[in-house]
Amino acid sequence: MDDLYKHITEKLEKLYGPFDADKKRFKKSNNSKIARDLGYSDAQFSRLINGTATPGEYERTLQNVDRILKIKEFEENTQESNSPQFYLIKKKNWIIGTLLFLLLTSSTLLILNLTAKKTNVEDYSRDYTLRWAFETEFVNPYTKLEELPADCNFPCYKLQGQWELNKKYKIPLYIETDGFHYQATSVKMYTRCAINIESDGRLLEGYEYQMHEIWYDKTESDISTFMNNKEGDDGEESNYEALDFTKDSRFVKVATVHTLFRNRFTIGDSITRDGQVIGRDLVYVAQDILKNKLSEEKVNFINKKLNLIARKGLEDFSRPINCLQSPLPGSDFHEVKEGDLMTFTCKLTTNRVPTLYTKAFKFTRQFIKSSCRQSSDKE
Repeated sequence: MDDLYKHITEKLEKLYGPFDADKKRFKKSNNSKIARDLGYSDAQFSRLINGTATPGEYERTLQNVDRILKIKEFEENTQESNSPQFYLIKKKNWIIGTLLFLLLTSSTLLILNLTAKKTNVEDYSRDYTLRWAFETEFVNPYTKLEELPADCNFPCYKLQGQWELNKKYKIPLYIETDGFHYQATSVKMYTRCAINIESDGRLLEGYEYQMHEIWYDKTESDISTFMNNKEGDDGEESNYEALDFTKDSRFVKVATVHTLFRNRFTIGDSITRDGQVIGRDLVYVAQDILKNKLSEEKVNFINKKLNLIARKGLEDFSRPINCLQSPLPGSDFHEVKEGDLMTFTCKLTTNRVPTLYTKAFKFTRQFIKSSCRQSSDKE
């Protein structure tokens, strides 16, 4: 612990100046800003800097600081290059894209394990890696106005930023028996122009943290009861979609599923979505809570089914998605604004039983709000 603490403070001194061990502060920055740069809350960083965090937290912090230093080293090497400006921009975005993918793939899998657990979720935020990668000064993966072509024909640029789930949706699960339901409750997705992959601005890359819940229906109603009760032709919400599990005594929440998902949005006359899971973790509801609502025999039955879902059922959710195209948020991509939607109707097959669901992303924080101008002067 002492060695980890010493290594962390020494490395942080390279970024924030000398460390005052008595006041627990760095000369060039306050602790709140450092916490945000690392993707932690003030309380989490306070534990770290005061020596009361867990060994795992110190190890993750050391990895984060090492990544920050490596990124700064890349940036300095790029700035010192004598290559033309266009090459520098291309090189910079290749570096950012590579680092971003490696960062999210490696460090997130420390949190989103691929096996089910019966332990409580740790008190750090599950999306801290995403927030660190997109909301700190050390990584800026967005394509900026000054990097756009002279004709401004770059459809992805105003779609960069943060998106959230517009509306919850439910999917009835068939895991060799009826009675289980998968409900999407929240999404946080960050999007960037993936010009390290496609240079024409038609590919938008989205890293998405998803939170789902698994609910058990004590009546174990036949899955067809719900699958045949989807949205009607008049567009009105079905009884199933309107159903609030939290207010219906038939349903008991039994698990939470945390997922990191990588999206690719191809922009044309409409938007095509494809992608796949990077990491996923199923967390059981505490056993004492379940036993207050269900018999011990039923709790044991649910645990067996959740193990089956963790081992086999989630494999279905990890397959590449199959979605219809979304209409463009607007007829002119220069006019995209906060509040716009990307809406996809997708098909999910679990245990060979297909079901349709609609997932809509709402644009909540736009990185570039100004429109590109077809001249050398851009806003």
